[in-house]
Amino acid sequence: MKHKIVNVISKAQERLLGYIGQMSYEYAQLCIKADPSSLLGFEEVINGKTMRMEDLARVVVHDSEDDNDKIDIYPNDPGFIVCIMGGMMSIHPEMQFSLEKYDEAEEEDDNPELKYLRLTMPKVNDDRRKLLLAAIAAIDEQCKVNHEKMKVKYAAELTTATMTEKASDADEAKKLFEQLFDNYKRMRERMTEEQKENVNKAYMRYARERAREEGINRDEKGNPIGSTLKLED
Repeated sequence: MKHKIVNVISKAQERLLGYIGQMSYEYAQLCIKADPSSLLGFEEVINGKTMRMEDLARVVVHDSEDDNDKIDIYPNDPGFIVCIMGGMMSIHPEMQFSLEKYDEAEEEDDNPELKYLRLTMPKVNDDRRKLLLAAIAAIDEQCKVNHEKMKVKYAAELTTATMTEKASDADEAKKLFEQLFDNYKRMRERMTEEQKENVNKAYMRYARERAREEGINRDEKGNPIGSTLKLED
C-alpha cells in the first residue's frame, strides 16, 4: 500500500486514539470508582518545584468489588500529607478524606508519621446517579461527534490519496479505513457501557448500605423492602 494512503489512515488512527484517551480521562474525573487517573490533575509547588502525585507518594487503589471506591496515598514524607490533601481538595472536593493508621501502629498511637491519606469516592445516591449518567452521556456524545468529524475529514483525504491508485488498492484502503472507525466506535461504546455499569454498581452499594442502616430486609433482587431506593437489574 502506498505511503500516502498509509499516512492518511495513520493520522486518522492517531486522532481517534487521542479522543478515546480524552474520554477515558474525563470518565476518571467523575470519581465513580477508584481510578489512579483521577489523580492526574494533581500539582503542587514545593520549594519552587512543581510536584506531581508520583513525586510525593505511593498510590494504592482498592480493586475488590465491595471496596473499589477507595484510594490510599502513602506519603514519601509525613510532611507531604497536608500538601497532598490540599491539592486533592482543590481538584476533587467531592471526595471524602480521612487519615488512616498503618497496620503496625498501635491503636492509641496518634503519631502523624504512622498515618496515610485515604480518598473515598462520593456515595452514589439517587441525585448523584442521575448527574453521573447525564455526564457520561455528554462525554460519550462529544467523543462520538469528534470521531464523526474526523471520519469526514480523513475520508476526503483518503479519496484524494487513492485517486491515482488501482481500483483494488483503493477498495482495500477504504475497507481498512472503515474497519478502523468501526473498531474505535465499538471501543467508545464499550467504555461508555462500562461506566454506566460502574454507576449502577456504586448506586447498589449505596442502596445496600442504606438498607442496612435502616434495618430493612431485602428482596431476592437485593432491593430494600419498604424503602424508596430501587436497585437496577
